[in-house]
Amino acid sequence: MTVDPWRRPLLFGHRGAPAAGCVENTLPSFRRALHDGATALETDAHLTADGEVVLHHNDDLQEVHGQPLVIARATRAELAVHGIPTLEELLAQVPDVPVNIDIKQRAPPMEHAIIEVLRRCGAERRVLLTSFFADVVHRVRALGYAGPTGLTRAEIVRLRFLPRLLARALPPGGQRAQVPLRSGLVRFDTSAFVARCHALGIAVDYWVVNEAEQGRRLLALGADGVMSDDPACLRPAFAELTRDPRASA
Repeated sequence: MTVDPWRRPLLFGHRGAPAAGCVENTLPSFRRALHDGATALETDAHLTADGEVVLHHNDDLQEVHGQPLVIARATRAELAVHGIPTLEELLAQVPDVPVNIDIKQRAPPMEHAIIEVLRRCGAERRVLLTSFFADVVHRVRALGYAGPTGLTRAEIVRLRFLPRLLARALPPGGQRAQVPLRSGLVRFDTSAFVARCHALGIAVDYWVVNEAEQGRRLLALGADGVMSDDPACLRPAFAELTRDPRASA
């Protein structure tokens, strides 16, 4: 029997475990997240000048590493000096862990490159691809990516505001809605939103949550995943849920 890598609930280490003092989006940060109770990882991807998919949030290293290197103009070797890992390195180190990848680079397009890596590593099923850029998500889907994709902002807006019947008639193209607790005056941390998503077969992941009680509240709403900079903080809430026999009902 094949185990679903996306079975709920998931505790995502957001960029690993930066709240524990780790440098975000590095292999030590990802390892620390798993040590601290994360059951999934969240990271960000860019493409180097020599065609390697690497993991980093910003398009340069200035903020995190104090270096002016622009990833799209740098080589893999130049970035490795500063501890920037490749996607392939992460997949090899955590072979059974679900990974959420936010594709940060829009131009030049990197969808072919990232899908090629995932196919070569046999990791499509456990890697969710998403992006704040709708055109990036649409290109991923158009390329026939076999793994799950996140919803675009437009899909989330339709899901949140369209009448229920119309929402059913225009289902999103992805499998997971990844949302903040609120955006301005709009609340996503409600049982009604979670129920609407679940009725359409859409999982709901919340970001970024670093308070235990907030995590407990979201899990009680039926959240399928919670992203945290501090997995150790939320670990007890997830442990309580898995001990509750009603959690798997």
